[in-house]
Amino acid sequence: MDWQDIVQMVSHHEHLALVTHASPDGDAVGSTLGLALGLRALGKDVQILSKEPGPQDLAYLSLYEEFGTESLLRKDRTLLLCLDCGNKDRLSMEREGFQEILKVNIDHHVSNEYYGTVNYVDAKAASTAELIYQLLKELQVVVDIPMAECLYTGIITDTGSFRFPSTTPKTLQVAAALLETGVDFSKIQRMLFSTSAFSQVKLLGRALMTLENHLEGFVSMMNLKGEDFNVLAISDRDTGDIVNYGLEPPEADVSILFKEAEGFYRVSVRTKEKIDASALCGKFGGGGHVRAAGCNMEAPSLQEAKEWMLKEIERMMA
Repeated sequence: MDWQDIVQMVSHHEHLALVTHASPDGDAVGSTLGLALGLRALGKDVQILSKEPGPQDLAYLSLYEEFGTESLLRKDRTLLLCLDCGNKDRLSMEREGFQEILKVNIDHHVSNEYYGTVNYVDAKAASTAELIYQLLKELQVVVDIPMAECLYTGIITDTGSFRFPSTTPKTLQVAAALLETGVDFSKIQRMLFSTSAFSQVKLLGRALMTLENHLEGFVSMMNLKGEDFNVLAISDRDTGDIVNYGLEPPEADVSILFKEAEGFYRVSVRTKEKIDASALCGKFGGGGHVRAAGCNMEAPSLQEAKEWMLKEIERMMA
């Protein structure tokens, strides 16, 4: 991995596009918008690609209004930077022009498939935003407050405000450098972790009413029905950190949230120490991080989806 290869590619291209994964989270959106701001500061023509908008709680970020407005590569694009996405099939864009264009793959997922023309994958990094900060420094971009807001958002969402074990000394060094720009970090913390729409609070209540434990408390499970989202007029992707509540019991090492969709279940997994969440979700075609991952399960019923998960966890424990 060498930043200079990417720096040279960026330097030789004027019309670039940025894309991240479907169901974008704080790191995906923060990394994309932070890099877009930095590249535009260099005079680059940057197109932001996504089939869907970013989460509403990220609306304070600069360029947020551009996220989710285009998904098709413009004909004049010559370089595509793919951020925070380990699998090319999960990139949130139309496929026309994808095969032909030069691609830079920047990511921190251990499951990354190295699909880029050039790949910079650092599984030790706590977030892709941490890597984008390094890239901007290599490009000699002066990181200003709008860029810092984007990148700091990416870091704290993927580290759970520095609570997750993925946090490293490097993570804190980058966060400190971002704070030195004068960014209002307390406002960002409040917006992300202490502010929720009424419907989201109600959704949390519905999920907690289904909370149950298994394997002597080792596994917590919750579920949300399709009607929960319909009644509250909220997206089935807008569940925030609900799954994390299942880890609060001291004996719990795994928390799983099942969200009913059309013909399948969206599954979010969080773990503490003993179970690799990415490996667990990988058994069902998903992936992610060691402590946070997800997958889609085409199970005949919720009960069977739960049983499949429990059997795999018991196998991993053995």
